[in-house]
Amino acid sequence: MPERPLLKLPEPEAFDPRPGPRGGGSLAKPARGRQGVRLAPRFDRLMQVAGNPQELMGFRDDPAAIAPERAIVFEVAGQVKDFYTQAQELGLEYLGDYEEEFDPSDDFYDTKKPEKMISGRIYLAMPDVQALQELLSLWRRYRRGENMPRGKSEWRELFSLLIDVRPWGPQDRVPTETIIYWRESLQHNPGAPVRFEIELWFHENADQRARASARIEAEINRMGGAVVHDATIPEIRYDAVLVDMPPDQAQALIDHPNIALARVDEVMFLRPQSVARHPGKEEPEGEDAPEGVDAAPLPAGDPIAALLDGLPIQNHVRLAGRITVDDPDNLDANYPVNRREHGTEMASLIIHGDLARGEAPLPRPLLVQPVMQPDGGNSEQTPPDELLVDVIHRAVRRIKVGDGEEPPTAPGVVLINLSLGDRWRPFARVMSPLGRLLDFLAHHYRVLFLVSAGNVMDRLVIPDYATSREFEDADPEEREKAVLAALNANKSQRTLFSPAEAINALTIGAAHKSAVFNGGLPVNLIDPFTDEYLPNMVSAMGLGYRKAVKPDLLLDGGRMPVRVIGSGGSITIAPADRPARLFGVKAAAPDQRGSTRHEDYSCGTSVATALATRAGHRIFDMLMDGDGGSNHDDLPLQYQALTIKALLVHGATWGPKGEMLDAFFQPQGSGQHVARRDDITRLLGFGVPDIERVLDCTENRATLLGFGTIAADSALLYRIPIPAGLDGQRAFRALTATLAWFTPINARHQGYRRAALDISPGTDEKYWIADKRDPCQPTDKTIVRGSLFHERRIGERAAVFVDNGELLLRVSCRATAGELNEEVPYALAISFEVGIEAGIPVYNEVRARIAPQVGVGVGVGA
Repeated sequence: MPERPLLKLPEPEAFDPRPGPRGGGSLAKPARGRQGVRLAPRFDRLMQVAGNPQELMGFRDDPAAIAPERAIVFEVAGQVKDFYTQAQELGLEYLGDYEEEFDPSDDFYDTKKPEKMISGRIYLAMPDVQALQELLSLWRRYRRGENMPRGKSEWRELFSLLIDVRPWGPQDRVPTETIIYWRESLQHNPGAPVRFEIELWFHENADQRARASARIEAEINRMGGAVVHDATIPEIRYDAVLVDMPPDQAQALIDHPNIALARVDEVMFLRPQSVARHPGKEEPEGEDAPEGVDAAPLPAGDPIAALLDGLPIQNHVRLAGRITVDDPDNLDANYPVNRREHGTEMASLIIHGDLARGEAPLPRPLLVQPVMQPDGGNSEQTPPDELLVDVIHRAVRRIKVGDGEEPPTAPGVVLINLSLGDRWRPFARVMSPLGRLLDFLAHHYRVLFLVSAGNVMDRLVIPDYATSREFEDADPEEREKAVLAALNANKSQRTLFSPAEAINALTIGAAHKSAVFNGGLPVNLIDPFTDEYLPNMVSAMGLGYRKAVKPDLLLDGGRMPVRVIGSGGSITIAPADRPARLFGVKAAAPDQRGSTRHEDYSCGTSVATALATRAGHRIFDMLMDGDGGSNHDDLPLQYQALTIKALLVHGATWGPKGEMLDAFFQPQGSGQHVARRDDITRLLGFGVPDIERVLDCTENRATLLGFGTIAADSALLYRIPIPAGLDGQRAFRALTATLAWFTPINARHQGYRRAALDISPGTDEKYWIADKRDPCQPTDKTIVRGSLFHERRIGERAAVFVDNGELLLRVSCRATAGELNEEVPYALAISFEVGIEAGIPVYNEVRARIAPQVGVGVGVGA
């Protein structure tokens, strides 16, 4: 039992949600449009002058009468407010939107940097064919400078906003990465069929979906191909097929990507097959576990954490009796023990942590459901004959609600580790189907997914040094800056791997940290960084969807060195993953002998994610089993994952390198901090969490916890008691607030995230006790874009108590993607601390001012 357990937040009061400026005790305003870019008038003004757009364009009133045979593309400079509503008014079936960059033109350019690419948004909608042809005809007249036909002159103003209007075509259906994937597939297996995915436009009507699938299958058969697997998940608007295509037809698609499948109207995208793959170690290192490591008591109770990964070695000395394996597809029969690498390592790290630290194992068993299998070489991969989205969907359903007539395998699971990523689906503004799936499942089943950011093993050019000797002999801090600058310059090429962009999940990057590292490295390896709070070189970079904070956290991923592999005017470095015994994280592992005692070292974001899952489990143990027993009534099941999510992030900071990065990264100058700190956030997220900090309070720090639900367009007022000894006293103080929620999603709306929650002051006194926002953290604009609000405020000046010595904080909720007809679950953690030198017993004074504690705090609606 913690010496100073977390305290219960006083129950909140209902609060008037009337809007006002953020920071003054009201709901946050929507973000404004990009400044300095010349844009035509907005749609909202256009609709006021255009009259009835359905009459002007002849669109039908009945949505069921729309013939979805073409998708229309609106290329817009900037972002158009409420495009979803405008599309409905036009009689369009809104399909989605995504960010893009356009070359500047005479009509659209940055007034300060005319050569700069213009950020815009592409909007997709489905009209009927007659309306589509009329719209394109009007657009062509506008582009030629001709007058609009009688009664249609108002549309000139609409077109002045657009860069282009065109049907969804082959150039949209075949992304560049698909062409690269086809070429690689043919190069590696010249005579074999090429396997890839076809994402279809999703139709609400099941009969329409069936007809679309039949047309796709007929075209595949005509080309000599075959459908391998198909899946439909209406909740995320997913309809896809996995196909095999003869090599000659695949080559024809490469040579002429505007023919055949690329012209089939039902096709939204031709994509590389989504596969998560783990390459096996060529030369395992490590050694056998010492005698006596299995002496710790075996776990008891039901699992609350699950691992979706490869099959572990069940009888490994570190895992025997500590894992529960559910293998519905009988992968065990064809999974050699010496190939069970990734699942064994991840299970070991979740249960024991880094073995080099000697921590106690978890007190509950870990559920493992294998979703990987050996491939034909030395790797493990997700099932090659199934769509990955369907594999994960069925696995989670099996855990939480059962498979068909079978009961759920572990309905009490609230943490799911997914140390997997799809390198063929790097995040590029568009939410992937697997990301959408995790967001839906997290909200629907109230589970927290911990997802690896991805390992980018690409080489990196460092232009600041011309030779390897210069790089090796450089001042370590200057070398560190050069590597960080190069990473930032290549951020668009080092983005997250799907599904790491999921907004309800916690995305974990790899901190440059290892318990075994002692500073010694072979002569050809160089430590690129001087600090463990930075990410190691391979950790994929954010930001996430709509520029939300991603990755969320960094945990130990090995202190990975680099080696110089090229020089001449600049140098090129590459990550070195061997010998990992000098800088990696230690875990159970197979060896070529099939030993059940072997241990080895690994690096990367998979390692970090497993450690994050372990940290989440430790938080659960502190909350639920702190007295040595189990008392699930203290914290209802539907709030357990959210509470863990909030507390995992609650102790995170940028650490000592945050200030250096803020002074070093560009742009500098007044008003430039948002862009600069966004780039820092791409690397650090919210930072490295201090788990020990949230497991217990201290004499000078109190942490209060609450949870509940909140409805759209409403607000709750929390009263945080401040220690009486601080009244009028000058002393350092800090306030940390972390709000976590699971948002429902709207996959057909440009906003996607249905619920946006926020924390703001509850009175005009604002943050009177901690009046300054710590600059070394993500900006106040960035932290409101996802499903986590985490902010640290500090102060030092003497403050006379107001509001009865209470800090009033308001939690508010607004709908951001269509109607929000359900209450949104949330968890809230608040910490208040005072400098130890002040001698104020913060914990005891705060505890004395609130009601006696019984278990964990409960908010309204719980």
